[in-house]
Amino acid sequence: MSTYNNVLGNFISHADDLSDLDNDDYEDSGSEPEPQMGIKNNINKPSRINRIDERTQVVQSLSNERHGSFSLAGSDISVATTTSTVRTRRTSTNKVVDNTPKYSILGDFELANVIDCEEYLLCCKYSPYGDVFAVGLGNGTIKIFSKAGQFQYSLADNDTKTRRYPVTCLRFYANKDDVNVDRKKMLAATYTAGYVKIWHYTTQQCVFTFDEKDRQPLALDFNSNFTRLFVAGSDCAINCYDFGTKKLLRKLQASDSREVMDGHKNRIHAIRSHPTMEAVFLTGGWDQTVHYWDERTERSQKHFSGPHLCGDALDIVAENQVIITGSWRSYSTLQIWDFSTGALLKDPFQNKA
Repeated sequence: MSTYNNVLGNFISHADDLSDLDNDDYEDSGSEPEPQMGIKNNINKPSRINRIDERTQVVQSLSNERHGSFSLAGSDISVATTTSTVRTRRTSTNKVVDNTPKYSILGDFELANVIDCEEYLLCCKYSPYGDVFAVGLGNGTIKIFSKAGQFQYSLADNDTKTRRYPVTCLRFYANKDDVNVDRKKMLAATYTAGYVKIWHYTTQQCVFTFDEKDRQPLALDFNSNFTRLFVAGSDCAINCYDFGTKKLLRKLQASDSREVMDGHKNRIHAIRSHPTMEAVFLTGGWDQTVHYWDERTERSQKHFSGPHLCGDALDIVAENQVIITGSWRSYSTLQIWDFSTGALLKDPFQNKA
């Protein structure tokens, strides 16, 4: 693996020593069978992706209307869905049946583009400047597109080509105070193969690899001043890295106590740092709890129950002091919570998907 000194100094990617996570010694009591995400079953699934960055308006819209539609006139919205291929077949009576995918649009939204990524799509993230967005695929590849939907870059190296495991989470390095222009083109990603990679996406170079072969990293986030990188995974723990030195500072996890809920008891699929409090972040996952953490303390500070998070569906809107969660279930999919108390403020889809 090559170094990229202009971006990260003398840090070398160490990526040739990962053992297979699926050997007989690896156990994950909370896991489910790993899907064959790298294999296409002759199904092309285009994804629909637009842009979102005005979350405060979403919160205010939901708060003002109990069962109203989402209205963000004039804003860009990010949505990622999967549909079947467009095709038309004839019945025995020669009647043409239209199997064109139907897109359900609620509110003042407009379908701008449909992009066929030619693979299962697990995560999507816009850059902080809105000029490009990245998608993480089931075969371990990351693709970068312009905001107009034009393909720009493909990110893959020997690790991801050899072990084609899914990309589960993406984060752009968005430190506005960093004067190094090259570092503003960095992207962090987690892979279930046991990697956390930092990419310089315009040169398509991996500039550093964190080795997490003892677990499956599933989610990550930078803190508010981009000095820390928090990585959560299948072992119910959060690794806190110094992003400058690339050293592991500490591991945050639940105690062994059965009397106190001071951490997660199952896989963590979402992590979100507070936009202004650099040491504070939230996590959520399969155990239907959201935990509050301070990076300086090994155990979680408090938690609330409810959301069933299976992906990057956790956010904090600091202006309104609320938390937004998206649960993978047929009811209460989108919920808004008070940040200070953890009380449920809004449940617009309580009885429907």
